[in-house]
Amino acid sequence: MDRAALLGTALAAVVALSFSGQGEWDWLGAAAGIALLVVLGAFFRLPPGRLGLTPRLRGELAAVSVVAALAATLVIAPVLQAFLAATTDAGRTCRASAAVAAGALESDGTRRRGADLAVVRGDAGVPTATDALSRAAQDERCTVMGDCIGDATSRWLWAPAAGMAALGYTCALWLVRRRHVRALRG
Repeated sequence: MDRAALLGTALAAVVALSFSGQGEWDWLGAAAGIALLVVLGAFFRLPPGRLGLTPRLRGELAAVSVVAALAATLVIAPVLQAFLAATTDAGRTCRASAAVAAGALESDGTRRRGADLAVVRGDAGVPTATDALSRAAQDERCTVMGDCIGDATSRWLWAPAAGMAALGYTCALWLVRRRHVRALRG
């Protein structure tokens, strides 16, 4: 494994995960995760079969497994988010919060006066204050829903990430041991 590739992929995964912390997990993040996994796969090579499991090799396998799990977390986040939004109480709570926020925006007198002023100035891009408020309420609904379900998804992502890291490490160890046994046989 090229250490520079591993460190670069780890850094990219951490940066992508940290910037995805606000709002919904999106499919662009999933595409970035796939790209990181491709880079990792391009540079990772199992050691020759004649080498045994040294502490250094175990450490490298663990590092690759963790970085691959971080990148894979980017890939599965939008899928997990869609599942949570559609099937769980957290999804229902987020939809209710979004609806309440949109309703509060539309019924707020101060915001109605702000919409009137925006229409008069020509800043709203719509002919009436009602249209401006309706669009603002829809935007508020999407923002609140995205923030809420994104937060719920982030609270669950540690579990698949830990599972993928453990599975990756276990598979890598098995493959190295298998290669080592085959090399010793002949």
